[in-house]
Amino acid sequence: MVEFMKAGGWSMWFVLVFGLGALAASVLFLVKSDLRKLAMIRALSLATVFAIAAGLCANVAAVLTFAGRGSEPDLHLIIMTGLAESLAPGILGFTMLSISWLLVAVGTRRVQDRTGD
Repeated sequence: MVEFMKAGGWSMWFVLVFGLGALAASVLFLVKSDLRKLAMIRALSLATVFAIAAGLCANVAAVLTFAGRGSEPDLHLIIMTGLAESLAPGILGFTMLSISWLLVAVGTRRVQDRTGD
């Protein structure tokens, strides 16, 4: 996990914090199924998506900047490795969001069962 965080660079911390926030809010929604909590989950999810996008852009820009200066014979392999590492914010963030919204789905079902809708 440490290498994964290093591969994604500084933006991984923003993705992790916002993603954990969305995950925690989703757990609270599951435990205390109150539809008013959904606004916070949506906002934290959106913040996570924006952090993913910013991290992805920053990482790809770093790879392309390095590639523009390079003249190594295996430059194409270096670029492929760099682009693979650039996807780390998306892997972390979208995984956390998937789990968060799965919890929201279960919590929403619990609200429907309780209210009879």
